[in-house]
Amino acid sequence: MAGLLSIGLTGINSSQANLLTTSHNITNANTPGFNRQTTILTTADPFFSGAGFFGQGVEVDGVRRQYDQFLSQQVLNASARKEEFSAYNTQISQIDNLLADTSSGLSPALADFFAGVQDVATNPSSVPARQALISSAESLAARFNGLDTRLNEIRDINEGQIVSAVDSINAYARQISDINERIALTQVGGPSIPANDLLDQRDNLVAELNKLVKVSTTTESDGSLSVFIGSGQPLVVGTAVSQLVVAADSSVPSDPFRGEIRLATPGGGSVLMPDSVLTGGQLGGYLRFRNETLNAAREQLGDLAIAVSSEFNAIHAAGYDLDGTTTGIAFFKDLSSFAATDLGRREAAGAFAVVLTDPRKVAASGAPTATVGAGGSNNENALRLAALQTEKVMNGDTATFQSAYSQLVSFVGNKTREVQIGERSQESQLQQAIDAQQALSGVNLDEEAANLIRFQQSYQAAARVMSVAGTLFDEILSISR
Repeated sequence: MAGLLSIGLTGINSSQANLLTTSHNITNANTPGFNRQTTILTTADPFFSGAGFFGQGVEVDGVRRQYDQFLSQQVLNASARKEEFSAYNTQISQIDNLLADTSSGLSPALADFFAGVQDVATNPSSVPARQALISSAESLAARFNGLDTRLNEIRDINEGQIVSAVDSINAYARQISDINERIALTQVGGPSIPANDLLDQRDNLVAELNKLVKVSTTTESDGSLSVFIGSGQPLVVGTAVSQLVVAADSSVPSDPFRGEIRLATPGGGSVLMPDSVLTGGQLGGYLRFRNETLNAAREQLGDLAIAVSSEFNAIHAAGYDLDGTTTGIAFFKDLSSFAATDLGRREAAGAFAVVLTDPRKVAASGAPTATVGAGGSNNENALRLAALQTEKVMNGDTATFQSAYSQLVSFVGNKTREVQIGERSQESQLQQAIDAQQALSGVNLDEEAANLIRFQQSYQAAARVMSVAGTLFDEILSISR
C-alpha cells in the first residue's frame, strides 16, 4: 500500500507543478518579454523485484522556459535596424518638408530677387526699382537665414536626442549589471537550475537597450550576460559596467555644436567611439542623420549662399552707381572665408546678408559718365547681373543657382524616400522574426486553457490512486479485525 500511496503522491505533486506553471503562463500572457514555461517531468527510478521492475511514479525535474537563442538574436537584429531607420526618418522628414516647401523654400526668394534685378535692368534710372531690388535681396537673405535657423534647431534637437539616448544606454547597462548579480545569487545550483523570470527580465532589458544601439551578447559560465557594442567594446561584463559619455568635438577645426561619443575607461580616461561603429538602434539613426544628411544639407545650402554672394558681388563691383562715379561696391556680405572649411560652409547661410542700403549705389551701369545722374541710362551691368540667374556657376560650372538648390532638395528627398522604404522593409522583417520567435516562446491562451483542464484531470486521477490505496488499506485492517 505504501508504494501505491507514494506513486499517487508523486502524481499529485507533478500535476500541481504543471498547474502552477500553466497558471503562471496564463497570467503573464501579456507581459513584455515573457517566455512560455514548461514543467520537465522524468520517470522515477523503478523498484526491482524478483518479478521485474515496478515503477515508482514521476519526479519533477525542473521548469524550463521555451527560449531559442537564434530566434531571439534575429529579433534583436531586426529591431535594431528598424529603430535606426525610424529615428533617421523622423529627423530627415523635417528637412525634407522644410526645403521642398513651395512657400518657405529658397526657390521663390531666388526668383523674386532676380525679377528685381530684371526690373532694374529694364529701368536702370528708377530709384524705386532699385529700392525694390534691395528689398527683394533682403528677403532672400532672410530666407537663407531662416533656413539656417531651422536647420540649426533640427541640429540641436538631434544632438539632444543623442545625449538622451546615451543616458538611456547607461541606465539600461546598470540595470543589466544589477540583474546579472541577482541571477548569480539565485542560480546557486548552477545554470542547470535557471531563474526563468529573472532571465526574461534581463532579456527584456537587453531588447530595450538594443533599440537604442545594436548590441551583441555572450552568456558566461556563471550565468551572467556580457553585453558589447560597436566593434566589440564591452558595455557590461558580469557586474562591471562601462559608461558612455558625450564629449566636446575633438576634431580640428572642432564643431562647438557637435558631440562625440566616448567610452569611459576605469582609469578615468575615455576612448573615442567613432560614429561609424555605433550602428543600429535609435542612436545609430541619429548619428547617420547627422553625418549623411544634416551636415551635407547645411554645407550645400552654405555653398549656394557663398556662390550667390561672390558671383553677384564680382559683377556688381565692376559696375557704376546711379551717379556713374563710384565702382567697387559690394552688394552682399563677403562670405569667401566661409568656404575654407566644412564647418564654415555649414555656417555660411546664416551669415548671408545685404550690405548695400542706398538704392543709388546699385551698380547697374557698365561705364562711368561725365554727367552726374546719367550713369543710370546704361544698364549693361544690370543685364550681366540678371544673366546670373541662368548661368552655370555652381557645382563645377554645371548648375545654376536654382538648379543647385533643386539638387539639394532632390538629394534630401531621395534620401528621405530611401529611409522610408528601409523602415517599411525592416518593419516587415521584424514582424516575421517576432512571429517566428513567438511561435516557440509565446503564450497561446487556448493551448494553456486546454492544459489547465488536462492537468486538473491528472491531479484528480492521482488523487483517485491514493483513494484506492486508502480503500485497500482499510480492507486489510477490516480482515485483521
